[in-house]
Amino acid sequence: MKLFCLGDSLTFGFGMSRSGRWTTLVEQETGWQVVNCGINGDTTGGMMARLGPEVLDRIGAVRQDRLSCRILLMGGSNDVFFSGTDAQARANMAGMCQRLMGEGLEPFVGISLPVDWIRAPQQWAQVVDFQQAARRMQEYSAWLKQFCAVFGLPVVDFARDFVDADGNPVHELFLDGLHPNAQGHRLMADRLKAALLPPQL
Repeated sequence: MKLFCLGDSLTFGFGMSRSGRWTTLVEQETGWQVVNCGINGDTTGGMMARLGPEVLDRIGAVRQDRLSCRILLMGGSNDVFFSGTDAQARANMAGMCQRLMGEGLEPFVGISLPVDWIRAPQQWAQVVDFQQAARRMQEYSAWLKQFCAVFGLPVVDFARDFVDADGNPVHELFLDGLHPNAQGHRLMADRLKAALLPPQL
């Protein structure tokens, strides 16, 4: 079985060695072949442009090949950071999901991590309002879950493990307020493994 993970720096594994990334951990611990198609700084527009050549073209048109492949889409943070809105992220994620379903493929939709705006990189604060972005990401994540519920798509809620009982980001799981540290990657790997592997009887 092969899993293509299309996304931004949260998928690429910014700040981590390859061996510690959640995609690598999942591959090592499940037997799935995980193809990391994450690019640092990418937007959902970039993901949409890459979906064909980096995912669909590599899967091909053979039905048996398609049955053995899954796709995880996770993005939108950079759209929000640099535009202040999630409108384009919503449109692009919906478009990618619809294209995959039209190709007979059911995507997983990953929920991006919350923004720990207090700890976000100060050098970015001149161009990004992280406090506003944190609120917008919450709204975007809620919309994604609703979208997936309407179309019957499976959700991998990575964000769930990065907030406390009051919904506040858990500082200790972040490298810089935006990206997960080693413990965070471990949690993300476990969350995805639970979605990929059948429950133990």
